[in-house]
Amino acid sequence: MLIEDIMYNITALIKLSENIPRPHTGGGVKSGYAPHHKFSNIHGLVSGFHKYSDENYHFFGEELIAEIAFPGWENFCELVRIGDSFEIRELNTLVGYGKVLTVNG
Repeated sequence: MLIEDIMYNITALIKLSENIPRPHTGGGVKSGYAPHHKFSNIHGLVSGFHKYSDENYHFFGEELIAEIAFPGWENFCELVRIGDSFEIRELNTLVGYGKVLTVNG
């Protein structure tokens, strides 16, 4: 499946943390990045695929808009609301934060 064919569930403002010890991605991310997300009202971590407005690499410390598609969205979609904050994680490593701007389905 192409990244253009994915239905994105939310749009979020994300802030990539500045000092990441040994990031999985080597320090930059681009569309297709699939970290974990931790919402305060959802048990466990949920994986999601990010799409950015371009195909460039974005580096830690940046703030940008991401469309995010979550496999299994139907299992927790009623728990995600506009304005919700979440952590962006690579398992136990915190790599950034996000705030939900839109919920698309």
